[in-house]
Amino acid sequence: MFARTSVLTFGSLALASLSLVSTPIVTTAEAQVSRMRFQQMDRNNDGRVTRQEWNGSARSFDVHDWNNDGVLSGEEVRVGGRRAQDLEPADHNPNRWETNLNWTRNSFTSLDHNRDGRLSSNEWHFDLETFRRVDRDRNNSINLNEFLGEGVDDMRGDNFDDMDANNNGRVERSEWYGGLADFRWMDRNNDGVLSRYEVVGSQPSMPATWNEFNNLDYDKDGSLSRAEWHWSNLSFTQRDTNRDGILSAREFDAAGGSPVIGAIGSQPGAQTILVNSQLRWTDTGITVRVGDVITFNTSGQIQLSDNVQDVARPAGSLSGRTAADAPLSGVLAGALIGKIGNYNPMGIGSQGSITAPVAGRLYLGVNDDHLPDNRGEFTVQVGVQRR
Repeated sequence: MFARTSVLTFGSLALASLSLVSTPIVTTAEAQVSRMRFQQMDRNNDGRVTRQEWNGSARSFDVHDWNNDGVLSGEEVRVGGRRAQDLEPADHNPNRWETNLNWTRNSFTSLDHNRDGRLSSNEWHFDLETFRRVDRDRNNSINLNEFLGEGVDDMRGDNFDDMDANNNGRVERSEWYGGLADFRWMDRNNDGVLSRYEVVGSQPSMPATWNEFNNLDYDKDGSLSRAEWHWSNLSFTQRDTNRDGILSAREFDAAGGSPVIGAIGSQPGAQTILVNSQLRWTDTGITVRVGDVITFNTSGQIQLSDNVQDVARPAGSLSGRTAADAPLSGVLAGALIGKIGNYNPMGIGSQGSITAPVAGRLYLGVNDDHLPDNRGEFTVQVGVQRR
């Protein structure tokens, strides 16, 4: 009995010894790198991605650089990582950062006004592109698991135009830095690329009649309660000038709508913006508030392909053609378009003015799906008339 036990013990030790010899030793740093997002861009394998290593668009880098230090590291590159969150929500520009900031149970509960355990589209106050991407089972509502996105790497912080670095109207596998399974989930026709329709859908994210106050007013009683407010207590109190605990439309509008980073109180005279037809979006440097009247005086002609006859003026293609995967499928190819913050585009064309339905930074572009073969630019004089 003693001899048999000894043999078994020796055999076990021998197997353990062989196991130690054959198993490679993985350092903590190596293990961290192997689990990091954007690993293919970390050329020096230090577990961080600098702007020089990043091969996507600058806007996409900024989306993931949560602490604005110019480097993606730590939680920013951890698979499943989430932005640090205080219990009191920070005032911020919801048109750009909301979708990156609040993927928590508290935020889900805050949005779920009727407490039915799911978010319908009228409980969602942000861009519909993100809503569609998070709605994994495509039932037009978001449950808690979908909202938290645990184990999911669906690039929900980036919109389609952020990812389309080469501006060719589609997102190739090389431009996708999320999970392979998530890419395949969105690639509905299995052609190895993501079209705008597959990522964004055909419905405009922000209709022309979109009204920020009405969108926030979930119970449609004509006022905003603290439960319907998605920013800090301080910003709510600042707008509640009569101290009755609710915000009227007049109080909301008087403060310029929801809190916006970098919003400006006054805007100088018209600014001239050159809208390059090969760039998806040109930053005007202008931040608008809800209800501001934005005026446009546009001139110029652009060429939409190598065909010299394929031209467009601000109202759109002179031949009347459209572009299937352009930002606005129902608007003529080449027409002047704009967007405010991170909301989906709206048509401008030859209109003299539009009223800003939301607050945020104003961007201008042309309505085309493939930009590299375009030529020319529009000259746009942009003015802002404050309410």
